[in-house]
Amino acid sequence: MNSLPRIPVLLLLLLLPVGCVGSPEGAPPGTETGDPPPWLTTLVQEDPTARPQATSLLGEDLYAQVDTTGAIAQADSALLEAPDDVERLIASGRVRRNFWQYRQAMRLYDRAAELAPGDWRPVRFRGHRYLSVREFERGIQDLERAREIAPLNWDVAYHLGLAYFLAGLFDQAATEYLRCLELAEDPAAREAAGDPDFRSCSANGDDPESLVAMMEWAVRALERAGRMEEATALVASLPGDLAVEENIAYYHNLLLHRGEKTEAELLDLGPGSPYRLETVGFGIANRRLARGDTEGALDLLRQLVADPWWPGFGRIAAEVELARLGMR
Repeated sequence: MNSLPRIPVLLLLLLLPVGCVGSPEGAPPGTETGDPPPWLTTLVQEDPTARPQATSLLGEDLYAQVDTTGAIAQADSALLEAPDDVERLIASGRVRRNFWQYRQAMRLYDRAAELAPGDWRPVRFRGHRYLSVREFERGIQDLERAREIAPLNWDVAYHLGLAYFLAGLFDQAATEYLRCLELAEDPAAREAAGDPDFRSCSANGDDPESLVAMMEWAVRALERAGRMEEATALVASLPGDLAVEENIAYYHNLLLHRGEKTEAELLDLGPGSPYRLETVGFGIANRRLARGDTEGALDLLRQLVADPWWPGFGRIAAEVELARLGMR
């Protein structure tokens, strides 16, 4: 980690006279300034690449990347000026996701959750990061707590469904995805969509990108739960000719289920391909597993776990399946 931009801030805080440090009169709760607590000073100065962030389910050590852009240092400098500011804690945690520095991010979310127990964001983000480091049960605990606080939130439902799926709780995963899909036209969900910082489950009715991502994971979960008729009905409900760009892989996976795409088309990942193997590959592997084609799934799963992009959902899910099959 590049720590040079942070050293002057720490020195300045340490050299200030005692009377110059403290809570400004009238400062709102959670924004007090003062000496950084020791845990935060340690966190911003440590090297996140010195030890693995996690170990894959197949025994591979997984490391963070170095931030050469200065983005983390900039966020940390702001946080050091107000160590108990929840927004700054979350910002410093979230910027670390770009460099796979998940353990450090989780410590920041720990503090944010302590300061704001009624805020869904710290537990939602920490729950996601638990999935990244392959600690699924802890991820479920956080994301279920986030659902209690924000039951209409799309991102909470999406990541909780994923947590259930990775834990092999396919029925629960399908139920969670369907719950959010069914809220597409719910009045309360539509009212919640008025908050620009809150993606409501009503996005499933308004935003094709959100719809296809949620629906594709729902189909995956339904099929693995043996609920094939429900999966077929859900795919049939997909509107035609959707304008999808970012989540085109999920969309094409759904079209595969409808018979409008073939596996060969999706796996033709030449230079002009609009997606990576991670997404379409796991969708096809999961489909094969659901239909009893374990050998066909294994070929794809082994390719997926060789992907160096270890935080990807498809890579994590492939590890889970191989470990479940005893293929270490």
